Amino acid sequence: MGRLGTFLFGVMVGAGLVYGSLKYHVLRAHDGWHVVPKVVSSFEDAYVDIRPFGPTDWNEHRTLMAGLIKANKENLIGDTATYNLRNSLRSALDGLAGVDG
Repeated sequence: MGRLGTFLFGVMVGAGLVYGSLKYHVLRAHDGWHVVPKVVSSFEDAYVDIRPFGPTDWNEHRTLMAGLIKANKENLIGDTATYNLRNSLRSALDGLAGVDG
């Protein structure tokens, strides 16, 4: 492939990535990767790691939450909150066990 072919290939890959980031959310969750269509075309929240998300984080990412609900993946919202609550409780119990023992 010559220089022009390499350049055109790069342009096509770049255009595909721009289109994908405008139309889809790529999410990293506790159970793996998810691709969710966006409700509004924008570059906002093209990639989001939702593993550490709490209620205030979901409030700041309302379009992401709307996309999850529209794609019937609202379980990711609850799973993240449940996972973080479980880890907080586990840390608290481990701390209490360390104080007692």
